[in-house]
Amino acid sequence: MSGRQGRTTLIYFLTQVGTTLSGFAATWYINVRLGAGAFGEYSTAVGVLFWLNIPASALGGAVNKRMSEGETPGAFLAAGHLANLAVNGVLVGGLLLFREQVNVFIGLDVAVFFAALVGARAVFDVAVSALRGNKQVGLSGAIKTFESVVRSGVHIGALFFLGVGVAGLVIGHAAALLLAAVAGVVLLDERPAKPGREHFASLGEYAQYSWVGTLKTRAFAWTDIVMMRGLSLSVIGLASVTKAQLGIYNVSWTLASVLALVSIAIKQTLFPELSELAVDDEYDRIHHFLNEGLAFTGVFAVPGLFGAAVVGDKLLTVFGAEYAAGGGILVVLIGARLFAAYSEQFVNVLNGIDRPDVAFRVNVVYIAVTLTSNVALISLFGWWGAAVATAFSALVSIAVAGFAVSRLIGRPEVPVRDIAAQLAASLVMFGAVLILERTLPDTLAWTFVVVGVGAVVYVGALLAISTRVRRKAAGAVPVDFGR
Repeated sequence: MSGRQGRTTLIYFLTQVGTTLSGFAATWYINVRLGAGAFGEYSTAVGVLFWLNIPASALGGAVNKRMSEGETPGAFLAAGHLANLAVNGVLVGGLLLFREQVNVFIGLDVAVFFAALVGARAVFDVAVSALRGNKQVGLSGAIKTFESVVRSGVHIGALFFLGVGVAGLVIGHAAALLLAAVAGVVLLDERPAKPGREHFASLGEYAQYSWVGTLKTRAFAWTDIVMMRGLSLSVIGLASVTKAQLGIYNVSWTLASVLALVSIAIKQTLFPELSELAVDDEYDRIHHFLNEGLAFTGVFAVPGLFGAAVVGDKLLTVFGAEYAAGGGILVVLIGARLFAAYSEQFVNVLNGIDRPDVAFRVNVVYIAVTLTSNVALISLFGWWGAAVATAFSALVSIAVAGFAVSRLIGRPEVPVRDIAAQLAASLVMFGAVLILERTLPDTLAWTFVVVGVGAVVYVGALLAISTRVRRKAAGAVPVDFGR
């Protein structure tokens, strides 16, 4: 079993690398062709999209959970899609009804296209969740990669050949989501079955708690973007944030999220297993899986934090000289992404053991901290306030989620030695990068050389320090979940 889970994690991780690379290419080209201001408008649209996508994501989480339990998965699949279509049909209608207000907030006349984007995202989310619930986790990652590649190709092609603006980006995004959703439905091994009232009720029972978990994810990823835009339009925004700063901020967030790919792969792979183990109260194995997940969650983000402190501002100039202003923001956001990655492992356990009510309370605390800290700090310090509020909220979430897991299944064994090994290897890398950065020519090309050398130094140091990492590497998979 351990080998299978390790391979699944590897496959999912590699698909996410593909997603990231294609998304990076499109982000770079959009910024080069349209500039940070236009990308800020598109980022605002995507930020609002993810907030409005909360009902579909909550239903998707419920479909994932109920299908993974193994009882009448086809009926839960059908019930999930039907409920999703009903809820989001109302939502899309509301967007069209209030299209003037939508246009004002985003800053462009894109409300009709935006409504199509919201509907497409809803169908896509439930399709991907069904694959995960059916334990086709690797395929779900492949579908996400496919969507990202298609979207990036459409965006780059539309900009290059047609010279479209932000509205064209929104249309291309919607088309890619619909195409990928169809692929996910076709490739799912499970077929729909006639659902009963009890299947809708069971999904609703889980979703009534899981929607807050979805809200937490959206709050973490997009509160800062949406709130910076909202406060800048209002009279209470003391520190205004320009559209260009929104674009730079979102680019920095995208780069920070790259370093969380390992933790995302671990989380998605473990959830169906945790769910199955919880049915038989196999808490020892759940503790083991949590320990493994925590041990490898920061394997990229920890060195990324140290590296960004030295060369982050120069790396951002690949998008243009003005993006160097986001160097400090990038460091703070990497820290936020690292804290959130550890917290998500704990919350994943809460949902896996079928305690969405506890995860609900944990996430309510997080959301309250996120909203209040963002309002206060953005109003006072602009985009710096947004970054610090995001990091602070994620740090609070670790404490609250860890405490909740301890109360339910006992105190988890935190892999302190493994995390310390990553910190030590990162310090070695930091020293090497700092010396090279001050010695080599001050150009972007040489900065990439410094990053490459730093990565080699980190990997070598980590292999030398950590027995656990050497054992996993010898097994030819990044994470082997067996004992």
